[in-house]
Amino acid sequence: MTATNDILPNMSVKALFEAIAQNDEQAFKMLFDLYRSRTYAVAFKLTKQAYASEEITQDVFISIWVSRAQLTHVKNAEAYIYTVIYNKISRYLKKESNQERILQLLIRNAKPYSNETEETVFVHDQQKLLREAVQQLSPQKKLMYELHEVQGKSYDEIAQTLHLSPHTVKSHVLQAVKFIRNCLKDRVLFILMGIAYLLTR
Repeated sequence: MTATNDILPNMSVKALFEAIAQNDEQAFKMLFDLYRSRTYAVAFKLTKQAYASEEITQDVFISIWVSRAQLTHVKNAEAYIYTVIYNKISRYLKKESNQERILQLLIRNAKPYSNETEETVFVHDQQKLLREAVQQLSPQKKLMYELHEVQGKSYDEIAQTLHLSPHTVKSHVLQAVKFIRNCLKDRVLFILMGIAYLLTR
């Protein structure tokens, strides 16, 4: 290990892998502490999205833990970690690209016709779904979500107002966004079908 790895003064990443393979949760926490920031940095550099980077970071370590039995066979532990990171990022970007491709295809085949009444109703329906999801949040998460996403306040500003740490605020906002996203994801097909109907009729 290099001198910069102060978290692991006496333990290599390979040794951590071997310990994790034996269900050592403390070793897993050490690995997480060591690579969490690096994983997030790589993800953010490629996705430019804070929420996506947080999600990718979580997915990377979940994947490592779920596949821990295989870690004893890994020869280059650090290379393995970065391979997992780039695979997760690649899958995310591919998913985003596919969604964008679907929308572009719909737009490309759209007829020069617009029914403003139907479009307005459709948009209002989507706004209603969002409001319903927000209403399901706990009062604290709802407040932080609205301050950040609706009023545009920073984590630091919210933290100062509510007398909390910025980290706590960020955690609650990200949890709120994830919850809302999960509530709405089942509606993706419906939304795309609605867009297709409005654009191609």
